[in-house]
Amino acid sequence: MLGSASASAKDHADWALDFIDNSASNEFAGTDEKCFMTWEEPQVMSVDGATVEVPAWSGRTKGACFFILSLQKAKGYSESDIRKIWGVYGLTSDNLFDWINMSPATGAPPPSPDDETSFRRVNRALDIQKGDVLAIGATSTYAGHTVIIAGPAREIFPQILPRYSGTRQYAVPIVDSTSSSHGCLAPAADPEKDYSDSRWDGPCTGGHMEAGAGTATMRVYTDSITGLLLGYTWSVTSSTTSYYSPLTRPYRIGRLFKLPEPASTEPPPPPP
Repeated sequence: MLGSASASAKDHADWALDFIDNSASNEFAGTDEKCFMTWEEPQVMSVDGATVEVPAWSGRTKGACFFILSLQKAKGYSESDIRKIWGVYGLTSDNLFDWINMSPATGAPPPSPDDETSFRRVNRALDIQKGDVLAIGATSTYAGHTVIIAGPAREIFPQILPRYSGTRQYAVPIVDSTSSSHGCLAPAADPEKDYSDSRWDGPCTGGHMEAGAGTATMRVYTDSITGLLLGYTWSVTSSTTSYYSPLTRPYRIGRLFKLPEPASTEPPPPPP
């Protein structure tokens, strides 16, 4: 997006959810396609080499850029503001994983100013909050992914396959942009057990996924004694093979921490 806007009282998770609730055009960005999002007003921006007016509530996104664009909207950030915080504007999910991974845990002593990451690492499911960011690192066969957490984790009981001795399972409500559905379950009558993906249409067999931004649920596992996070599953669908250990597909959950105010776009005052 071009330029910057005024900061909002709503956070990045609120704006991400607003976009999904109101979207007139909601596409998934391919490998070489530019990400963009608009909210209440149309915006003039450069898309695919052309300057165009993009209608209100329109977007083309994927994991990491969906988070960054929602954060820009909430904080009134420009691209330059993002570069100042994390060194680059086009952050990937693997970049975000690295930033969170090198961050101190919540409640730990702060790093030196030169080592500040603007994240604090969340290590327990019970500490997860709305607005936290789950970033999956890249592997030799996977590019990584980023989701915005939309609420606290809820323990799943009775547990759903795959089950592992000495662990607990938690459902984590999320908002993200993806082409791979987080399950195919129909909305449940009990909101506490609604693990559906808003992008899935139809039955599990014969239904289809509308790629783009939407809401869903992922599942994380913790050590039943320490409460520390272990692996995760992409959805809460019962399965015997869906679990990813931190060694197989590493992930971290981070909380944004003391983000700076956006740089002023006002011109300097005239000389006296």
